[in-house]
This record gives sequence, C-alpha cells and structure tokens, in this order.
Amino acid sequence: MGIYVICKENSNSVQAAFTNVQPEQMVPEGIQTEEESIPRPEDVPGLSPVLMLNRENNTLYYDYIAPDSVLSRLQKTNDELNTTIGTLLLESANDKATIASLEDTVGSLLLEVAALKGGAV
Repeated sequence: MGIYVICKENSNSVQAAFTNVQPEQMVPEGIQTEEESIPRPEDVPGLSPVLMLNRENNTLYYDYIAPDSVLSRLQKTNDELNTTIGTLLLESANDKATIASLEDTVGSLLLEVAALKGGAV
C-alpha cells in the first residue's frame, strides 16, 4: 500500500504519513513511498525514535533522541523566568530614576512659577 509522508517545514523530521492521497493534496515537503519501506524503530533505552527523511535519496530512517526530562524543562523555565525578572527589575529601576528626575523638574518649575507670581518661598 502506498504511503505519502510529509516532513516538517525546513526539517527532515517526518510530520505525518497518509494513505490514499490525491495528487492535488501533495506538497513539496512530501514523498510517496511504500509501507514496507518505512523502517521499524529499535528499542533504545532512554531514547525516543524520530522518523526522518533523507532528502538526497528519499529514504526513511530513525534518529534517536534523549527526551527532555521534567527536571531539565523546569530548570530551563526557571532560567528564563530569572532572566525576565532581572530585566524587569532593571526596567523598574530605570523607571524610578526617571520618575525621581521628573519630580525634581516639577518641583523646580513650581518654584519658578511662584517666583514669577511674586510669592517666592
């Protein structure tokens, strides 16, 4: 039976496989192959198989990758949050400095207005 395999855009990683695809449904990222040509993944402890397409000869194969552990994803998220918090703290400090400068300017302007009115303090 014929299988139509579509890869993710700009990748060799297979996104989907379909049967009974009409010619007008075919896209540049896909190839037509036979079901028998799709290899069976090996059981590699600690690794997950990812079906890939060799675009040079249109053959399918598996890459084996280590899945992200929950701990590594949490550490990455924690690092991103710490970076965001650091950026927000710097922006907050800059905003406070700007506010203080504006308050000084307003105070000076109020004194000048009072002096112009003749009631200098």
